[in-house]
Amino acid sequence: RFGSSRFLRNICQTVRQYIQPNTDMAALEEEATEATATVEENAPPAPMARVLSFVDGGSDNLSLYVDTFKPMTERTAEGKKALVKGWRMADPNGNGICSLAELDSFVKNMLITVNGRVQGTAIFKLFRPSIIRAYYDAKDYKADDGTNIAGTSSTADDFVSKGEFKLFVGYAVIYAAMYDGFSTLDGYGEGRESDDRRVDLDEWLAGYEHLISYGFVAFEGITDAEMATAVFHSIDSNGGGYVMLNEYCAYVKDAEITNNTALGALLAAEE
Repeated sequence: RFGSSRFLRNICQTVRQYIQPNTDMAALEEEATEATATVEENAPPAPMARVLSFVDGGSDNLSLYVDTFKPMTERTAEGKKALVKGWRMADPNGNGICSLAELDSFVKNMLITVNGRVQGTAIFKLFRPSIIRAYYDAKDYKADDGTNIAGTSSTADDFVSKGEFKLFVGYAVIYAAMYDGFSTLDGYGEGRESDDRRVDLDEWLAGYEHLISYGFVAFEGITDAEMATAVFHSIDSNGGGYVMLNEYCAYVKDAEITNNTALGALLAAEE
């Protein structure tokens, strides 16, 4: 199941370089419409496809999940078209903002379209926790003056806007990788049906070496059970004896930001 230690790092480098958060969707749509065959022919190789061609880490389901959204990250005419098409799917009523329910539906429909109804639905259920985290991070990117949206009691920070959509796609990939790594520990990696989204110390010590292969800076340098135990207690912020999914994601995110990594800069992005 696990291979290259470069797995997540390579994906994150691609996301950082090719997903710019404040995307002007109108300009992007115009560019996509005007794209010529010559431009497409001379475009550089799709970066995500290039990365995934030599990546063999992570679960098969993660690979299928990432491949589903890969076209929206490519710096090609087709990539721009895919992003515009994706936004239209996510915002069917054309009001320029997306709720969690709308993005849930978007992700599920994309996975079903690419992978078939049965497999797509199963993948969606597996990774839904990461979709929720991606939504809450992305919707806070743009500055919010606190003004209520007309006819509602909500503000811009309650939704993902056009300018935050591409960031959401990037976060959806990153948090999926985080969750995939977490799930290798939860239930000793025997499958997700019995996972309870919390990891005790025994589970952690049994599987921390697998987690290292994802390439998060938070877990670099762990060489033995003693160090792994110390990290476990650092993540278990409330001393409850378990590492919860939200604690795990927060720890990974904070470590990337603290170490000034490119991934950290992306996760800390704000207008």
